[in-house]
Amino acid sequence: MKEFRFRLILIVGAIALAIYLLYPTYADYQYGKEIDQTLKTKKKEITSSQPELTNTQVEKMLEVIEDSLLTANPDIGKKREKRIKLGLDLQGGMRVVLEVNTGKLMEKLAKNPDEVFKSLLAEAEKEAALSNEAVVDIIALKFQEKGIRLSRYFGTIRQDDDEILAGLKDDAEDAVTRAMEIIRNRIDQYGVSEPSIQRQGSRRIIVELPGVAREEEAKQLLQGTALLEFRIVRDADYTFAIM
Repeated sequence: MKEFRFRLILIVGAIALAIYLLYPTYADYQYGKEIDQTLKTKKKEITSSQPELTNTQVEKMLEVIEDSLLTANPDIGKKREKRIKLGLDLQGGMRVVLEVNTGKLMEKLAKNPDEVFKSLLAEAEKEAALSNEAVVDIIALKFQEKGIRLSRYFGTIRQDDDEILAGLKDDAEDAVTRAMEIIRNRIDQYGVSEPSIQRQGSRRIIVELPGVAREEEAKQLLQGTALLEFRIVRDADYTFAIM
């Protein structure tokens, strides 16, 4: 009898503990459904009453509405902090491969980029799209093949190609580093649980967003990075267009 009572207490205790641990996850899921439904309704109202607005403007308005809903109910944030953290495989979500537009950066850094420069840059970008080689290295090789010194567009006349190339690589590296910081800060603001931000090669960044299942959500998360000239890369396993 005592053994049965002891087992019963263990079972009841385990069930109570499971309910206690799972409730924040369940509550957060329900809150999420309510917010999604509210945003869908608001989107229909906005697009019908203000058809002249662009998709970007509508998304920004929805972002403000979502922030106000989260602020109005602090319990949502508390439940979200306590929910069970699930990875991308279990929870589902988005895997996005972003590429820092190094070619655009080079064009901005160039002194008086003429048609020759733009033509060589276009060739370099086409080659870079099919390989993991750094855009800066491809551009330097294109210039060398044409007998054009890098100082014609970068640095000073006194600098040799190796010195200028090293500086351009530093600029490209800094752009990727800043890009990752902005992405991380942007995602942290939205409270995405256990995101993964990893660098791939010289210019690509892989972002995994557990729980983000809609393209609109990903746009809201990453649209603040547009100033760094991001572009979506077609992945063999995951294709996702944001910009």
